[in-house]
Amino acid sequence: MKTTSTKVATLGATVGIVAALLALSGVLTPVFAATQQTPSATNAAAASTTAIPGLTVGQVITITSTQGQFRVVGDKSANGTASGTMTFTVTGKFDGGYSLSITAGSLDVNGTTYAVSSGSAESGHYAHHMVGQGTTTVGTTSGTAASGAFLMRATARGTFGGEYATMSLDLQSGTTEYAIFLIGTIQG
Repeated sequence: MKTTSTKVATLGATVGIVAALLALSGVLTPVFAATQQTPSATNAAAASTTAIPGLTVGQVITITSTQGQFRVVGDKSANGTASGTMTFTVTGKFDGGYSLSITAGSLDVNGTTYAVSSGSAESGHYAHHMVGQGTTTVGTTSGTAASGAFLMRATARGTFGGEYATMSLDLQSGTTEYAIFLIGTIQG
C-alpha cells in the first residue's frame, strides 16, 4: 500500500512539473491567448481621458537644481558640488513626442559658471524622459569667452509639466570633461 501511494505522489509531482515546464516553454500560449479578453472601445475611450497630461507648444519649462555634484572624467579624485538651471521651450508636438529648444541656463561646476548659449532637446510621447545637446560660454580673465559643449538627459517624476526632475550632463570645456548630476524642481 505504501509503494502505491508513493508511486501516485511521484506521478502527480511529475505531471505538475511537466505542466509547469510546458506553460513556461510557450506550448500553452495559444490556449492562454484564446481566453484573454480584448478591451472594448468604451474601455479604450475611458483610458484615453485619464491619460497623462502632455506639453503644449510654447510652454516654458525650467529645471532648477536643489542639489548636485560633478566628477572630472578620467580623474576620480576631482569631484565636488555642482548646480544649475536650464530653461526649455516646447517648439513642436508630434505623435511620438516633443521637440524643445534650450533657451537659457547656467551650470556652476568646479568654481566656474558656464552660460548655456544654445541647444535643443526632445522628449517622448509621455514627456517623462528628455535628451539633448547644446553649447556653453564662459568669460575668462582676459574678457574673451571660451566655448564648451554638453550632452544632457533628464527624467521627470511624472512629466516635465510636473514638480521634480533629475538631470545628467556631460560637459566638455577645453580639455576637461565633467560628468554632472543634478536633482531639481520643475517650473512650467
